[in-house]
Amino acid sequence: MQKFFGIFVDSAKEFKNLKSVIMAALLVALHTVFAMFLSIQVTDSLRISVSFIANVAAGCLFGPVMGFVCGGIGDIIQFVLKPTGPYFPGWTLSAALAGFIYGAFLYKKFPQKVKKATDDTGNFGQLEKLYMTAKILISVCVFVFLMAAPYVTVRDKASKEIIVTGSVFDIVKHGFTGPGRNSAIVGIILIAVSVAMVVFAVFKINAVALMVTVFGCFASALAIYTDKKTTTAGWGFYVAVILIIIYMGICIKNMADKHALDLGFLARVTLVLTFDTMLVNVLIGTYWVSVMYGKGFAFYFITRFIKNIIQLPINIILTYYVLGFIKTINDRLR
Repeated sequence: MQKFFGIFVDSAKEFKNLKSVIMAALLVALHTVFAMFLSIQVTDSLRISVSFIANVAAGCLFGPVMGFVCGGIGDIIQFVLKPTGPYFPGWTLSAALAGFIYGAFLYKKFPQKVKKATDDTGNFGQLEKLYMTAKILISVCVFVFLMAAPYVTVRDKASKEIIVTGSVFDIVKHGFTGPGRNSAIVGIILIAVSVAMVVFAVFKINAVALMVTVFGCFASALAIYTDKKTTTAGWGFYVAVILIIIYMGICIKNMADKHALDLGFLARVTLVLTFDTMLVNVLIGTYWVSVMYGKGFAFYFITRFIKNIIQLPINIILTYYVLGFIKTINDRLR
């Protein structure tokens, strides 16, 4: 416990180091650039961005105290340069709290070099083939479930009568007009994702595969939920999404073995970002949105929860590699 509280003392001392202050200022500027040019405003209450990575770096390098300050200042500067609505101090507090969390649990923590995984013969090739086979089988199953199993049921909003029900093939055959339009588009996207999954598996492309599958899950889940008044997902949809998530897990494990990832540090990053996502983005962030726009907490909760949980694997992998890159730079400068 004494060691944990010592982190805050060491972090506060970073303000006395001119080099640390200058580097922190550069990270705040980087956060602003990312927020302005690498973010997507989906709705007034929902935005996708990678600007968080600058706050992660500040917390990792300078601890929770400076991470808190950098997070808050970065949000204020971002609002001044690119406002997306009226200023709300809750978002500044959330950004500062996120920087504090990153610093508290990642201060001076970096991935370590580990030995690459091999099979009994000392060769990674057999493991690679096993991963490839599993991913191809899962991809084929996703395609089959989408094309043959119950995908969605679309009803008339007023009368509640069934307009169309069945697999992706049935929904697409019905056409791209009326209440079933979004379901048909989502079905096409999921079919394309399942085909891409096979291609990625054959050519052993894991990072891009992870991003594509995350996008597929995010787009489909969000679209189905948005149309919840007229559309009910079938068990085939849920099975397909679960299989895609399993595929994502295999991609992560494959990357960990192939590139000798530090699984202990990866677990730490996963826990920290999951905690930050659930507390700051999902719970506190949803409360701020409900206060700003006057609708109930539950109205925004599911949409924000889906967006954040689906984006979480990308944030974890991005954080791992960025902190690994920072460690490499630090080692060379010593």
